[in-house]
Amino acid sequence: MTRVLLTAVYAAASAAGLMLGAPLLGTAVTVLLWTAQLGLLAVLLARLGGVEAGCYALVATFVALLLGSFAGQTVRDDLTLQTRGEEVQATVTGERLEKGDRGSRTWYYTLKDPDGRAVPGPELRREDDDLDPGDSVTVVADPEGEVRPTTPGLTGAVPELLGVAAAAAVCAGAVVWTARRAGRTEGSPGMWKKKQQTVAEQEATLRSILRARVFDRRGYIRVSPGAFPGLTQQRAAAVAAEEGLKTEGFGNRGFWRFGEQVVDEVAADARE
Repeated sequence: MTRVLLTAVYAAASAAGLMLGAPLLGTAVTVLLWTAQLGLLAVLLARLGGVEAGCYALVATFVALLLGSFAGQTVRDDLTLQTRGEEVQATVTGERLEKGDRGSRTWYYTLKDPDGRAVPGPELRREDDDLDPGDSVTVVADPEGEVRPTTPGLTGAVPELLGVAAAAAVCAGAVVWTARRAGRTEGSPGMWKKKQQTVAEQEATLRSILRARVFDRRGYIRVSPGAFPGLTQQRAAAVAAEEGLKTEGFGNRGFWRFGEQVVDEVAADARE
């Protein structure tokens, strides 16, 4: 349970960091951070609930991060204007209209301050055509010009912060869901592990290998014991004896070796 909670906290905290802070470091660093975050989270999720459940959860996490990043951009802009923005009584000097693919319309206005200088930052953006060249408008502008100016009263970051929090909660929820799904699935495999065969199935597999009678140049059939975690070497020797072979107990170097003649025969376990 502790591992699940720690993973959930990490997923939520790292998601919030990516949505709010990573883009400030530039495109290359942002892509690197996203790749590292999703890669690490994939491993953690797979360990909690297996590859299949981990993949589902990772997709949900990616979508939440993608959607939350738009809210994060707005939060950063709003907080920037709240902390260092300055009110400017500007004059509209230009207007242009952009039409979206689905019929949406957005108006952009170029502004100048009372001294005739361009207001720092990109153009003022509005969803309504309520300004004309020559109009006077009060805006909050970033002196460093990194954030688009906006009109006072539109710099509240609370709704967007809630969006970021919701996306982070989805990331944490994906972790909990993955762990709970693993708990509901009997015999759910861990990360990149195949479902382990039963002892009977392992014995059947070993028999098929021995019956094939594929010997090496020294007259042995060499088998990795790691493929048969449910069998001891003595039990494997019993299976080999039933197939007319003996089990070598000398110089195996981590393998089991079976042959018609051996130097040091392993005593076989009797079948229960």
